[in-house]
This record gives sequence, structure tokens and C-alpha cells, in this order.
Amino acid sequence: MVGEMVARVARNLVTHEPPSRGNRFAAVSIIVRDSRRPSLLLIKRAERKGDPWSGQIAFPGGKTQAGDLTARDTAIRETLEEVGIDLGHGAEFLGYGAPATTHTGNMDVVPAVFMLRESADVKPNEEVASYQWVDLEEFVAPQSRSTYQLDYDGKPVPMPAYAVGGYIVWGLTYRILSSVLEE
Repeated sequence: MVGEMVARVARNLVTHEPPSRGNRFAAVSIIVRDSRRPSLLLIKRAERKGDPWSGQIAFPGGKTQAGDLTARDTAIRETLEEVGIDLGHGAEFLGYGAPATTHTGNMDVVPAVFMLRESADVKPNEEVASYQWVDLEEFVAPQSRSTYQLDYDGKPVPMPAYAVGGYIVWGLTYRILSSVLEE
């Protein structure tokens, strides 16, 4: 079952660079640790004024910058900056998930999936409030399905979510994760 989980993710990936749809580009890293008992690294973003994802659960990542030739380059650079893991030397690139457009509609976020080849210490920077490794199987367990109540102009809007490891994963991260876990 465990090797099957990584294979399930790999089936939903492509190795070619996703084409631009005219939006700004960003990339996140979905980091898989331990192929025998795979887990994914989730971070809780620090509370920061002006950050639309402040305090949310996410994958390490960010906007493409000058010098980033591919979404993979962006994911590697941002991961090193945010959590101190050098995916360029300590991981195998498995492929890209489908790009997800942000709630503002002006940025496409490309998930880049990596399998760690060796153990890696997480060294979060000031953008990361906390982190944890969550077993991949937890995301597909029926009890992980939940909802998040988003306050939209004073009205509660239920959003689909995963409740895993004490984190509530919703919004963009939920959509990205659901996409790579599709059967």
C-alpha cells in the first residue's frame, strides 16, 4: 500500500514545464520523505501583515524571480530559503502537478514534487511559524475530510479541507494536494 501511495502521486505528474497561461508564476515544493512510509512536509506560514496566505498551511514556495529558469528552479530556491532543504542536491525531481490559479486569478502556482534521497533537517526561516511531516496515507483516509469556515464579508463560507496532524489544509494548498492525489 505504501509504495502504491507514491505511485498514485507520480501518475498525476508531468515532467515537462507547464506552459504559462499569461498569469504571474509561482511554484511550491511537495516534498515526499521515506518511500516505505511516505510523508509530506507542510508548513504553517507566519502571521504577516499584507500576506494573503498569512497563517495558512502551505507547502514551501513562492514567486518566480529573475534567475529562475523553470518552476522547478523556483521551488528549489524557495524551499532552501524557507526551510533549509536543498532539493537540488538531496532529492529526486518526480515531476509537476497541474498548476492552480490563486483566488485573485492573477497567479498560477505550479507544484513541483520531490522525493528526498537522504534525511534532511528542516530549518525554518522567519516566514515559517511551524512545520510537520504528515503521513501521505492520512490525506486519503476518510476521517481526514473536513471543512474550513471562511469568513467572506461577514458570512461563513464552508470550504473543503483536510484535517491532518493538527493542521487544517484548505484553499490553494487543498486544491493542489487534491490534484496530485486524484485517482
